Amino acid sequence: MSKAIAIVIFAIVGIAGVRFWTYYKSVDEQVERQNNRWDETVATPPASEPGMPASLEPLLEKARGKGARDLKQWLDQYRRFVREPRLSEIELDYVVMVGRSDPPEARRVFSEVRQRNGANSPIADRIEKLSKTYE
Repeated sequence: MSKAIAIVIFAIVGIAGVRFWTYYKSVDEQVERQNNRWDETVATPPASEPGMPASLEPLLEKARGKGARDLKQWLDQYRRFVREPRLSEIELDYVVMVGRSDPPEARRVFSEVRQRNGANSPIADRIEKLSKTYE
């Protein structure tokens, strides 16, 4: 009889542990998604600057929606097809997204963008706004 009770208790603890673990993972994913959303107040509207083929726009939006890691992968994969100032604009989106989770990476990328774009750049205003945070 005591063995049966021990087995039942063990099963209950196991089931409770699995349920707790799945709940923890769902909350963790939800927090990660919330942290990866980019700041709408600093972001520019899509395709506001020239320099990117229209066929890449849906892929870019999909990557933006998934978070900083996917946007970085998109940049690594399609960087050669995107020209300035659009490339810098997308990289600034990445800076804003990754700034919460990896501030040194955000500062590094921001510094690169700032060096490539002077005071006459079409995105100079946005660079100036972000400089207070990422310098």
